[in-house]
Amino acid sequence: MNDVKRRMAVFFDADHYAAQIGDAKQRGLGHYLRQGEAQGHDPGPYFAAQFYKRRYPDWADQGATTALQDLVARSLAGQMRQPHPLIDPAWYLAHHPDLAAVGAQAAVHFALHGDDDGRSPSAGFDAGFYRQCYMPLNAAAPFRHYVTQGAARGFLPCPPAAMTPEDSSRRFGQMLSGLSAPLLLVANDAQQAGVPLLTLQIAQAAAARGWQPVFVLLRAGPLLSAFQAQGPVAIMAEGWDIQGIAHAMSPGMPAIVNTAAAAGLTADLAPGRPCLQMLHEMPEFLRDHGLMPAIRDAAAAGARIIVSMPAMARNLADDIGDAMLTIQPGLVAEHTPLSSFRARRSARTRGGDGPVFIGAGHADHRKGFDLFIEAAQAIAAERGDARFVWLGAVDPWAQGLADKAILGGLDLTLPGFVQDALAWYHASDVYLLTSRQDPGPATVMHAARVGTPFVGYAADIGLRGVADDFGQFIPPGDRDAFVRTALDMADRPRRRDLRREVVRRSDFDRYVDALLALLSPDPAGG
Repeated sequence: MNDVKRRMAVFFDADHYAAQIGDAKQRGLGHYLRQGEAQGHDPGPYFAAQFYKRRYPDWADQGATTALQDLVARSLAGQMRQPHPLIDPAWYLAHHPDLAAVGAQAAVHFALHGDDDGRSPSAGFDAGFYRQCYMPLNAAAPFRHYVTQGAARGFLPCPPAAMTPEDSSRRFGQMLSGLSAPLLLVANDAQQAGVPLLTLQIAQAAAARGWQPVFVLLRAGPLLSAFQAQGPVAIMAEGWDIQGIAHAMSPGMPAIVNTAAAAGLTADLAPGRPCLQMLHEMPEFLRDHGLMPAIRDAAAAGARIIVSMPAMARNLADDIGDAMLTIQPGLVAEHTPLSSFRARRSARTRGGDGPVFIGAGHADHRKGFDLFIEAAQAIAAERGDARFVWLGAVDPWAQGLADKAILGGLDLTLPGFVQDALAWYHASDVYLLTSRQDPGPATVMHAARVGTPFVGYAADIGLRGVADDFGQFIPPGDRDAFVRTALDMADRPRRRDLRREVVRRSDFDRYVDALLALLSPDPAGG
């Protein structure tokens, strides 16, 4: 393959091309060069053929038969040209001075490396903004995501100018138009994580009671479409003004701010209306992240402070007083097909007779993923047939630990975020709770719901004193006791009584009714 064809292959993406032409069988660069460009298609997310032809009407003057061939040939000859309206090679080099030696190959570098590295390709696309606002946690290639998914969904390529309060009030008023019983729910983002999922569940339960959910999110994420399916959504990172939003709301319109991360909005939302400020984060987390002043302001503005666990109220009294109400979140048992349980049970059987240990959550330092790996390695040293699973997003630090452990022989599976978590819990023997700080976690309760007990370090965990019947807490740092307890639990018969007790303590309807009762009578006027 000559240099020109090699460089053209950099810009060709078989999946992207096949999706445009609607023919999964025609996925080759040759097909694109023969027919695809002439038919108005692009070879991949980093080259916009029609833009290039308009930008450079001389594209065929040097004998190129396609615009892509012209771009590559000229770049190899040292001539810099722009392959896409949002990829500006000159800007790219000027704003990434470490790439000065790349020269005319700037567009090639961005397609090969820069996007994966999170570099912005032009003034028109802010990779950091886009990734933080819209993408799944730890996902790469924000530009590719925008071209292949985000643009069609109306995502913004860079931060917009801030709206005036008047514009925000007008636009939010339009969103509320025609709603007779609106309920505002505020969350930090739309990631596949605890608070966003809980917010969606509360919204769904409230809708079943006659309310009409409306959402304010600090940022978006992969669950955005699920929020939009339930009601209108305003994303603060897209330039909204909270005072304008509050002005558009009627005085009686209730609000639930379902995370301390959004407490900075509550002081503007609370005055003159029923408002709940939910706290699911542990006290030390709130202090370490500087959230206490906003929570105090929320309380002073009239918001009712609701904490998830009794220990949280005790530990927060010195910071925000004792006018808090504890309402432990309920659990929604996500529908899990019987086929998922069968598939996971079959996979376990194929893997051997050894015990299976599981953990879950966004694998980072706070969740103690390193402690999970250490415990897993110690368990495996005792039981060579033991297997381990971690459900949820894995950040780069945690992925490095996992890769090293797997290379060392640890039988570790990382499925990521899964929709059938109950089936994974059911196919496991023990849940390993290694969090250093955690308001729940609800995943422990879900595991207990299908009969899987836990062993956990007695760190800053909200479930201490609440879920002790479902497992056993071990003093932090006592890895030997943690490992012995985990192995002992794995050898015991499954505790069938756990499910009944978990259901009794975590009824979701009762939880939602308790929240809504603090806001107003039912929306039908009862």
